[in-house]
Amino acid sequence: MTDDERLGALFRAAASDSAAPEPGFDHQTVVRTSRRITVRRRAAVTVGGLALFAIVGIGGTLALPGPTGGADDATVAAPMLAPEAPSADSRRAQQQVPPPAAAESAPGAADAPLVAPAPGAAAVGGPPLGPGTGECADRQDPALRSVVEEFLPEVVGAPEAAVTEECRPGGERGVNLEVRDGARPGLLTVQYLPPGVAPDLVAGAVSAPTASGGTVVVSTRGDGADAPAPFADRLDALVTQLAPRL
Repeated sequence: MTDDERLGALFRAAASDSAAPEPGFDHQTVVRTSRRITVRRRAAVTVGGLALFAIVGIGGTLALPGPTGGADDATVAAPMLAPEAPSADSRRAQQQVPPPAAAESAPGAADAPLVAPAPGAAAVGGPPLGPGTGECADRQDPALRSVVEEFLPEVVGAPEAAVTEECRPGGERGVNLEVRDGARPGLLTVQYLPPGVAPDLVAGAVSAPTASGGTVVVSTRGDGADAPAPFADRLDALVTQLAPRL
């Protein structure tokens, strides 16, 4: 006898009992419930099997060894990074340049005047200034004045003295300034003569041959007939300093 037959016999026995309460289910209800339970169990088993298969499959994939040492091996290159630029401190160290803070804090840095060289002025270590290039000599030559002020800074900013309108040879250069040496005001004259021109020295003037083959002449006179001349005791040194630059 099958389960269904036994259940049917039990139902019939219960139904024949007049004292038994009215049943809340019948044979078909029990059969349907049993089948639903069976279907759910089978579905759970199927899902569990699929999950296990998936886990095993992934694990197998991760464990698969790749080919090594073959000609078809692929190499993934790492990103090429640009070399790090040297820091500002290292660049200054290589160039032997002090940092900005050190330069600003250097003694006398704030007090040193910034003087732009005059156009055509002879640079230190460069070629000498040499003769002028104008048709007439410049009696207030800015390039010559720049060199004079380098060695006699007391005349920086001194007013230009009046000069004649005479057209001197164009190769000459001149500087004529109203200067003051302490309590001694007067006139300072610096003249460059090109090669081949002999100087005509006035009283108290000093001269020297220059690096370009010319002659430099320096003289001063006081502000009056018997007034002491300014910088009279420095003319020899000034000529010696100017000669290599002219």
